[in-house]
Amino acid sequence: MPDEKEFPRGLFVSPPRPNAPEFVKGRISIKVEDFLEYLSMKDGQEWLRIDIKQGFKEDEHGNRKWYSQVDNWVKPSERVEEEEKEKGDALPF
Repeated sequence: MPDEKEFPRGLFVSPPRPNAPEFVKGRISIKVEDFLEYLSMKDGQEWLRIDIKQGFKEDEHGNRKWYSQVDNWVKPSERVEEEEKEKGDALPF
């Protein structure tokens, strides 16, 4: 469902390490076993889009937490097609 927030298990994002070159924009860490298990639940999906986001709340050092979230947005036309498939071939008359 596109309106539900989904966070990929085993995938972690963080800001660049201290003293990283300017061209380094962030860091991704993957706990392989957990992430593979998460991916196995995505059976039949060709693509998985994940956004890297920054939270609103600051910690005691004034830093905001980074996190990853699955982009489940579906084009409205595709959403209608999915809903029609779920209804099946039932005729209204």
